Amino acid sequence: MKWKVFVITCSLLGAILFLDRVFFFELYFLFPNETEWDSSPWYNFIHKTKELQSSKDKHRTIITGSSVALYSVLPDELNEKENSKTKYSFFSHVAMAPTDLFYYKENLLASNPDLVVYLHNFADLQWEYLEAKDGKFSFDESKWVREFGDRYPAKTIYPTAFLKDFWKELPRKTISKLATKSLFYVSRFRVFFLDPIEVYIDNHFRSGRKYHLYQGEKPREGIWSKGWTKETATLVCSEKKSKESIFTQKPNTKLKFSFYLDNDSINRNQPILELEKNYERSGWNDLVWTDLIEKPQDWSVVKIQVLSEFPSAKEVNLIRYGKDESVGIRLSHFFCKTADVKNRSYSRGSYWDDTRLVTMTKEDFKEDYFERMIRDSGSRNELWRLHFVREAKKSVNSVTFESWLEFNRILLISDYFYQNKIPFVLILSPENPIEFDFYKNSKWRKDWISNLKKHLESRGQTLIDHTEAVSDVRHFFDPHHLTYEGAHFYNSIFSKSLEPSILQPHP
Repeated sequence: MKWKVFVITCSLLGAILFLDRVFFFELYFLFPNETEWDSSPWYNFIHKTKELQSSKDKHRTIITGSSVALYSVLPDELNEKENSKTKYSFFSHVAMAPTDLFYYKENLLASNPDLVVYLHNFADLQWEYLEAKDGKFSFDESKWVREFGDRYPAKTIYPTAFLKDFWKELPRKTISKLATKSLFYVSRFRVFFLDPIEVYIDNHFRSGRKYHLYQGEKPREGIWSKGWTKETATLVCSEKKSKESIFTQKPNTKLKFSFYLDNDSINRNQPILELEKNYERSGWNDLVWTDLIEKPQDWSVVKIQVLSEFPSAKEVNLIRYGKDESVGIRLSHFFCKTADVKNRSYSRGSYWDDTRLVTMTKEDFKEDYFERMIRDSGSRNELWRLHFVREAKKSVNSVTFESWLEFNRILLISDYFYQNKIPFVLILSPENPIEFDFYKNSKWRKDWISNLKKHLESRGQTLIDHTEAVSDVRHFFDPHHLTYEGAHFYNSIFSKSLEPSILQPHP
């Protein structure tokens, strides 16, 4: 009887583990991924990894790194170039530390790269675990182990490996958590399990009033990523649905609609029809085109102007600090456009959130930057890490360089790709000149780069320093992340610097 119970128990456990792997690791990722840029980082990273591992390109360049990498280049734009010698793909997620990449290196190798490019930044080095003391940095490894064991990457993607390496130093509660996640994918993936399902339902069965990023027709005046127009929105209506939705922030919002035959008639200022309509209540409102103009086929372009009091970007929670500006109305997800539900998880779009920064004078931008990123940063929760990194940049001016765990991870990653005969390039990503000045001339920085370069070159690998490649401060949203316009500017610099490595014969 005891043996029967034992066999039945083992069989049930085996069946559970088998079904868990088949459903949550295999079948679940066959579900259509319609999530948008940066909306579900852990799901999208695993989904992208599986996509890369199940496909091959004639020549594939994989760009890896943290959100700094994601915001530095535009692979979609690079891949559209004629006669491109390679296909660029991301292997990246937010807050990817060198340790994370160290644990992903086998997955990255299995993603069929012909060239691996690690876009790396000073901020990636986990400065919250380093303290300047007696002329050098002291690394708090015990704190690092405890906190890394509780981060999403360790819990979701590499729990078994992390547990194996640090089980002696981890708290009992973390050990139990990582052990469970090592056994069951359902435990790992529950944090994002509903994300692609909810997005699919929103895209196919709802009104378009709930979404992450606006994907409709873009007005010529520009549009915020959350769908808010400027005071006026002029757009081509390529798909005239029977009903659209608009959101008005204030009650009794008066709008003026001007309908035009085509773009030429706008330039000649010859509208087919102009009318005004008052929306009494705030919130989402139905917009039925035939209630405004009888024959939809007679027009293709509409201009929508707000005639009443404008709400502000701060009022509708588009920004919290810095220069405010007026906004108009909010448009539904696929406004005036056929729903395009392709995978956008690693495809970045252009929105007024970024473009507005380029339109400022440099002096205005610096004032705005101070309000957004520096003023009271030590006490603002959303800026605590940026503040920590900024203070670290000041600290390196008074310490000597010594290697530590996160730095050594980069060297081990270099060794791994060298041993597997995959060309490896480490690029120090562009940095905002305002913040780079804090440590630009420090001996620590020179020694940091010198140590990296020496190690890489001894293995026939390349280090490229692009820290100062983007000199216009308006191309940066914060200390390390480029705006869309900044990434567009940097794209050609990035791709040109890789040409020797792409054209180099594969070992």
